[in-house]
Amino acid sequence: MLTPEYVDIYGGSLAVLEERLQFLTSLLSEDEIQRANRFHFPEHRRRFVVARGMLRELLGQYLNLDPMQVQFEYSSHGKPRIQGESSLKFNLSHSQDLVLYGFTLEREIGVDLEYLRPLENASQLAQRFFCPREYEVIRTLDLENQKKVFFKAWTAKEAYLKAIGAGISGGLDQVELELSLDEPVKLRSLPSPWSVISLHLHPDYADAVAIQGTDYQLRVCNNTKSA
Repeated sequence: MLTPEYVDIYGGSLAVLEERLQFLTSLLSEDEIQRANRFHFPEHRRRFVVARGMLRELLGQYLNLDPMQVQFEYSSHGKPRIQGESSLKFNLSHSQDLVLYGFTLEREIGVDLEYLRPLENASQLAQRFFCPREYEVIRTLDLENQKKVFFKAWTAKEAYLKAIGAGISGGLDQVELELSLDEPVKLRSLPSPWSVISLHLHPDYADAVAIQGTDYQLRVCNNTKSA
């Protein structure tokens, strides 16, 4: 049962058998099918279908609804939410074959997940997209740690921007972090309390969840390690 003091996180694999894929496809709305069909590559289409189908299953459990009855509306930046008045907040992110979901009541939430692809220009990207103090931290590191810290910062920033409904268009350099190689990230100088947490669900991925407030208990259900 989800109550306001809890934040539920689910990590899972998008690699499913064909029978499971067909079932999840059957849960989607016509609009979601159209969105899936706009993907050029079949694997991208498949990942979208599985991620949205499993989202519907989870929302159906929280709302005590048939997953097909869940209806969405979208913010001006495309953040999905339950249609109408609902205290249930959620967010999702997927990358490669993993997906991450977050669910809360009466507090905003954002999640981000990124596959740790090879990245030899992390310092240059940080200089372009991040705040000056963050860039100064990253540029002093060796290449492997530059990549590690870059993705730690990127996921934290994007999770927060998704939580406030801005998305990446809100500007990564508008969110400044206290950033280091070994310490957890922290948001600097925000008007209201927020938490940003790196979950480390899978060694090949970076992830983060941004949660409005600090008075909550995190419950993590993770089945990504076999993916």
